[in-house]
Amino acid sequence: MISRLLARTSAKRRRELGGARVVFDYLRSELPRGGRILEIGPKHGLDTRLLATLEPRELVTVDLPEKAGEIASWLPEVPAARHVEANVLYLSEQERAELGRFDLVWCLGVLYHNVEQLRLLRRLYELTAESGLVVVESATTRSRILAGRNVVELHWPETYRGVPTITHLPTRRAIAAWLEMAGFADVRIRDVYSRSLGWQRAVLTGRRDSGGSAYAGYGLYVAGTAD
Repeated sequence: MISRLLARTSAKRRRELGGARVVFDYLRSELPRGGRILEIGPKHGLDTRLLATLEPRELVTVDLPEKAGEIASWLPEVPAARHVEANVLYLSEQERAELGRFDLVWCLGVLYHNVEQLRLLRRLYELTAESGLVVVESATTRSRILAGRNVVELHWPETYRGVPTITHLPTRRAIAAWLEMAGFADVRIRDVYSRSLGWQRAVLTGRRDSGGSAYAGYGLYVAGTAD
């Protein structure tokens, strides 16, 4: 039965069902080698292992303190990685300065768990080096009516499927708009997933360079919120 089902699915979907790290595989040829890499929300460490194959000058992972046990279970297997316990959204000025900027900022499966999504993307911009690449992956709205629009679906007071941290599900166009508002240029929605998965998740990339045009309001904030 399973073999017949797999035969009817696309090659992309078969790889997804097989547990392949399809985002990394799709973007591998574009990812910088030998630079500084920041991974936000490494979870099980599968992407961390792959990012280490890019032979980075430094590989830093950041996750919440409550994830420490899970991170500790695999971190020794990736000696190239240095882990920092923190909420990247609430880094102090000193903590942000100590982290510095990165040639690749890798942020998969994190955005939609954050109520301050645009603010998080601006923080990613601040952590991205000039000409650096950001990769963002997120769940998106499940509404097919909204999917093609530049909107955000709000789940409140009832959160999405009862998950306390999921209150906003953006469309892929909304994430692209936010990345541009944060200051990223060359923002692209990437065709990573199969049709089965792609209608409810999205992968986007952007670059930090002089061609970006951030939301004007960022220039009004105190130093540390905007560059």
